[in-house]
Amino acid sequence: MGRSQRSSLLQTARLLLLVLAVVTHPAAGQVVRGNLVDAVSGRPVPAGIVVLVDTSGVEQIRTLTDATGSFVVRAHEPGVFRLRTLIVGFEGWESEAFSLARGQSVERQIALTFYRVELPELTVEAKQTCVVRPEEGLAAAALWDEVKKALAATRLSMERRKYRFRTRTSERQLDPYGVVRADTTYISPGYSSWPFASLPADRLSQLGFVQGAPGGPVFYGPDAEVLVSDVFLDDHCFRVKLGEDPRGYIGLAFEPVGGRNVPEIEGVLWLDSASVLLRRLEWGYLNVSRWARAGDPGGFVEFAALPDGAWFIRRWMLRAPVAHVFVGRPDTLLYGVKVRESEVLDVLDRRGEPILPYSRPDSIRQGSKAGY
Repeated sequence: MGRSQRSSLLQTARLLLLVLAVVTHPAAGQVVRGNLVDAVSGRPVPAGIVVLVDTSGVEQIRTLTDATGSFVVRAHEPGVFRLRTLIVGFEGWESEAFSLARGQSVERQIALTFYRVELPELTVEAKQTCVVRPEEGLAAAALWDEVKKALAATRLSMERRKYRFRTRTSERQLDPYGVVRADTTYISPGYSSWPFASLPADRLSQLGFVQGAPGGPVFYGPDAEVLVSDVFLDDHCFRVKLGEDPRGYIGLAFEPVGGRNVPEIEGVLWLDSASVLLRRLEWGYLNVSRWARAGDPGGFVEFAALPDGAWFIRRWMLRAPVAHVFVGRPDTLLYGVKVRESEVLDVLDRRGEPILPYSRPDSIRQGSKAGY
């Protein structure tokens, strides 16, 4: 299907935005309620991101549709707004402008025809060019748009706390040669959350991803908020990695820009080349001491989606070296390595009942915080 045909169909889909009712509730604030459905099948679209923006395109609030495709967004003040939809792996959509008076509640049905995101042709030049902001390169921009949607969907899914996850976590202490000194494994139920502590992006930009502490250096990993921040985009450049992963993934690699002399990270955001779904984030550390490099610091986060579209972190690992500091001497040696790793074993509903047949990681549709 050509772009012109798509444009025509999308225009048709826009006409399917129906105002069902307008009701005034003086004490309820400015509210938009509605449903997101597939215009072809009529089925609800769960776990779609619906964003309320003002006439300048500034985001007011965003939410995820539930299992029935329903959503509710509230404007802080009356005004003129638009609705946007962001759905991982599919092209976006934006409504016509509409007004919200003070205390007004508007119900809307959004019926859309969905089209898979098509990646532009990836040339050798596209793979070799490292752009400071991924929006500046056509190939990187297409991948970055999907990364942002997936990270946003993951954060919103976590905030909803609809599901609980039975996880297995292991904490290992290794000596400098990789021999296990201690190994603790435990299984616990809980809600999904970002697995490790981070810091505000501006502080990481200023002081780096490894910072001193009384008990030894702390290795910080990037959370979703850091990755999409303007500060992180300004401090790193991005390039496409293609044909280097046996799983058929396509990568959006990032590395610090020249002149960054604080401890930094470099890594890859891996997406499924067919569905453009975010699968894995992996990273390592740069500009760290020799003893720390010997401990091979780094980590990964793997993403997955349930059949209703809710995103969660399926598995993660953080590996952080531990220093041996000699009193009265400048020498610092590698004392050992702390490795913390966790994976989801079962997905449970709010009552604690397993969600079958998707109760095991291998069946899931691929779609305690600590900073060491």
